[in-house]
Order: sequence, then C-alpha cells, then structure tokens
Amino acid sequence: MTSVAQLDEVTRTELIERLRRIEGQARGIARMIEEGRECLDVVQQLTAMRAAADSLCVELVQAMLERCFLDGSPPPPQQLARVLKAVVRGGR
Repeated sequence: MTSVAQLDEVTRTELIERLRRIEGQARGIARMIEEGRECLDVVQQLTAMRAAADSLCVELVQAMLERCFLDGSPPPPQQLARVLKAVVRGGR
C-alpha cells in the first residue's frame, strides 16, 4: 500500500497545511468552550472542522490512488476495500 512518504513533496506540503488549519480550528473550538460560548456556535465550528477533516481524508485517498495508478500498479482489491471501508466508517 502507498505510504505518504511516496507522495510528491507538493502534495505532502498541501496536506500538512490543511491539517494545520484543522489544528487551528480545534484550538479555536477549545477556546470557545473555555470561554463558555453558546453550544450552537461550538457545534457549528465542530461541524466545520469535521468537514475539513473529511475533505482532507478524501484528498489523501485520491492522492494515494493517483500515485498507484501512475505507477501502473493499482492496489490489491483487499487493500482498496480496507481504505474505502475506513473512509466510509470513519476508520472504525
């Protein structure tokens, strides 16, 4: 299976930048909770953070598949099934 080390530097940099934005969102949400902000506001920010994480996950899977197909060696069906299952079930 493809590891992130096999992705090109630009893709890895973009993924890290997006992850750092999500990290900033998490810190902001923690601050909101510490400040006692409205529950609805916190939930909206959590939803936005979850959407960003989901989008990052899709981006990583897409990059992995592109890398596999560019190499001419698609992943074995069992590995592809594991990846899709992890995405659909949130890693469970």
